[in-house]
Amino acid sequence: DVEFTEGLTIDRGYVSPYFVKDQERQVAEQQRPRILVTDRKITAVNEFLPLLEGMVKAKQPLFIVAEDVTGEALSALVVNKMRGVLDVCAIKAPGFGDRRKAYLQDIAIATGATYVAEEVGITLDSVTVDNLGVAERIVCNKEQTTIVVDGSQQEAIDKRIQAIRVEAEQTDSQFDKEKAEERVASLGGGIARIKVGAATETELKDKKLRYEDALNSVKSAMEMGVLPGGGSTMLYLQSNMRDKIIENCSTEDEKIGAEIMLKSLSEPMKQIALNAGEDGNVVVERVRGQPFGFGWNAATGVFEDLLEAGIIDSASVCVSSLENSASVASLVLTTEALITEIPKAVSEEDEARQFDQMPGMPGAGGLGY
Repeated sequence: DVEFTEGLTIDRGYVSPYFVKDQERQVAEQQRPRILVTDRKITAVNEFLPLLEGMVKAKQPLFIVAEDVTGEALSALVVNKMRGVLDVCAIKAPGFGDRRKAYLQDIAIATGATYVAEEVGITLDSVTVDNLGVAERIVCNKEQTTIVVDGSQQEAIDKRIQAIRVEAEQTDSQFDKEKAEERVASLGGGIARIKVGAATETELKDKKLRYEDALNSVKSAMEMGVLPGGGSTMLYLQSNMRDKIIENCSTEDEKIGAEIMLKSLSEPMKQIALNAGEDGNVVVERVRGQPFGFGWNAATGVFEDLLEAGIIDSASVCVSSLENSASVASLVLTTEALITEIPKAVSEEDEARQFDQMPGMPGAGGLGY
């Protein structure tokens, strides 16, 4: 089930890994947390001790967005988190300089929080629970934070978006216009939530991992687009783009390297065919010389247009696989050595002898009865 909710994403992660609640996913997740938004660098716990005491009494999670949280303040938050006294998480404010203040004000408006800054006459030690914002849910990992809001501040968000657009129209700087567009997209874009259910815990974990892989694939495809899968793109480069690739090489050494690389481009399709129980050489020769996108569908055993069949690869994944393969190959050529374990041939008599010597076997001196 997929549902769309209001919210925003911040390119900042938790300031300490001790805030992590889900060790498997390495994320800190909070439900209905109160949110403190300030441009201050928090170093001493006394600066906001009354607020912390109020949050402990209210038994509500606390999420902090500040310039930074360090020293004694960070230590106190971590200790209270690990002891279960207070569910807390903190992140650094996104952006720099005046743009950081604008981002903080965006977050405050989206969550209904009071922007705590000396320039607006509010100090950290005077903050109460009433000055805090609220979110439906917050998910924070090492590099990114997603805030899902309840929609109660939609009118204020719309006004803020309108003000940002006016600022963008009045500025002559292309960079400032781009940043304003990013802020508008962040405030008005919303969040998509995918709900996954299963009969057992094992099935649920498997489904979640599959969905995460699918999301990562889509994000990767958004960077550079998609290509026909099944190794057909690599084979097309080998068959149809060889001369152009060689022409772009400036030295003989580069040409030799390009020839080696081109020679290897048919191997992915061969391996896919081999894994499916077919002769890789036959499949490759059948596809070689065909138009771009034509390939072999390993699931059905049919030669067809793979783009139309929905068999695609992320372009960035294809590029990365070539770069990493070349890196490993050059390392092997440089060191002229590989480390492997040579399997030992064991006779049936030796296998039986090893089995008899296992702990717990009669006469093996292991567990007795």
